[in-house]
Amino acid sequence: MELQFFSDFDGTITKEDTLNKFLKMYANKKWLEIEDDWLKGKIGSKECIEKQMQLFPKMTQNIVDNFLNGIEIDETFPDFYRYLKSENIDFFIVSDGFDYFIEKILANYGITDAKIYANKLKFEDGKFYPYFPYSNRNCKRKSGVCKCSVVENNNRNTIVTKLVLYAGDGLSDFCVADKVNTLFAKGSLLEYGKNTKIDNLIGFDSFVEIEKYIKDIKKGERNARHQNEIV
Repeated sequence: MELQFFSDFDGTITKEDTLNKFLKMYANKKWLEIEDDWLKGKIGSKECIEKQMQLFPKMTQNIVDNFLNGIEIDETFPDFYRYLKSENIDFFIVSDGFDYFIEKILANYGITDAKIYANKLKFEDGKFYPYFPYSNRNCKRKSGVCKCSVVENNNRNTIVTKLVLYAGDGLSDFCVADKVNTLFAKGSLLEYGKNTKIDNLIGFDSFVEIEKYIKDIKKGERNARHQNEIV
């Protein structure tokens, strides 16, 4: 069975939510009211992000980049990413954050070729202009990135049906949680998975655990092939 792995970024690959930290440091405090509306389901993340990105003062590229240089990722992720590449396992980051943030952070750890589905961010004259190439008008959560569509479209476009694995940690992952074969979860996503009795739910703390899970699958496949050859 071929595997396909999707991962959220903020709070899953990074140690903290990048955009939330950026808002806390630089945005007008009104961002908290908008965030609360999103958490309560009054608005979708697309509208939330559009409103919040208007609350920053004029900034320089240097300020933004210096901020991103201070964001840390899970120390186990780079080795995990290299392992997936060595096994030719398709890997995708699917995030309701911004591609520029993600690319800059990963580049600091030597990762420059990850496939990323995220909101786009234009920075011009010190102001931010977000746009949303992966939104979906039918998205029930009205997200900037419709993670369900990304996962479903990627699997639909493959000749061979793949076992879909997903890792996440929060609210933006809730809608896709029951649309994958195995869900690796932490934070509020783990609680959501338990409360809604998601099948194949696995709690995790680091990517070492996920790598071991995949290796066990691979080992089982190799053993099965070996048994068939003997028979």
